[in-house]
Amino acid sequence: MKITTADVARVAALANLEVPEEHRQALAEQLSRIVEYVGKLNEIDTDEVGPTTLVVRGELHSEREDAVEPRQGSAEAGAGSLFAVPRVIRGR
Repeated sequence: MKITTADVARVAALANLEVPEEHRQALAEQLSRIVEYVGKLNEIDTDEVGPTTLVVRGELHSEREDAVEPRQGSAEAGAGSLFAVPRVIRGR
């Protein structure tokens, strides 16, 4: 499947992204190569390959402990219809 610059512009608009005109051709070519590669992967015979349950051997470690905490009702949640939610994802 060949991705066109019109496809890139349409998907960018749907994703609410700005892709300058001068970058659309290169992006269309890159996306076409990716789609072509995925098509080649679909040609691989995987009938004899069973489903995997764990990709990495060993124990899984989470970054934080799971904790059961009391549930907040709407009266305790905060102002109006907003809820104060503790930060879960660490990053920048």
